[in-house]
Amino acid sequence: MTTVLGTSTITLALVAGYAGSGKSEAGKILASATGWAMLDKDTLSRPMTERLLEALGGDPDDRHSPMYLEHARPLEYACLMKSVWENLECGISVVAVAPFLAESADAQWTARVGRRCGRIGARFETLWVDSDLESMRDRLISRDASRDTWKLTHWPEYTSGIDIERRPVVPHHVIDNRIGASRPLAEQVESVAQRLLEDA
Repeated sequence: MTTVLGTSTITLALVAGYAGSGKSEAGKILASATGWAMLDKDTLSRPMTERLLEALGGDPDDRHSPMYLEHARPLEYACLMKSVWENLECGISVVAVAPFLAESADAQWTARVGRRCGRIGARFETLWVDSDLESMRDRLISRDASRDTWKLTHWPEYTSGIDIERRPVVPHHVIDNRIGASRPLAEQVESVAQRLLEDA
């Protein structure tokens, strides 16, 4: 079993969920509580995505069109996962933050990730940040990011593609981040972090 400083099993923790669910905040809390590296897809790839979409004659804030889905999105996830594997191979646990909507629902993708983690002695954990439409809309409005403009101005069209009951196909931890949830986000994530550290 691969260990860090002889004591802790390295871990890949995916933090997944819809836009506005609170993934980045949850990821930061988890990384802070564990000391693991924090890798956020948007932080790693947003400048590249914006320039690529502009070069293709598109809108740099597009996150929904076939142009984005076919040309930019695969590169975003490639950048994120390359960084993930590089850290894990160096014995550094990783909190990887992205929607992971297609990926977490794909049994073949999750199996490949699980096998690769197994080869390097890493655990594979997934946290799903759950929310409801009203809570997600409130967060998108509050963060006031240009990449959310289309979602907010086409809310019925955007939300028609959201399945609130969606969950990863692998065993996972659910974080209830609805406004008015019975437990604060930080308390829930820190509880998961404590369990993961105790099991390491």
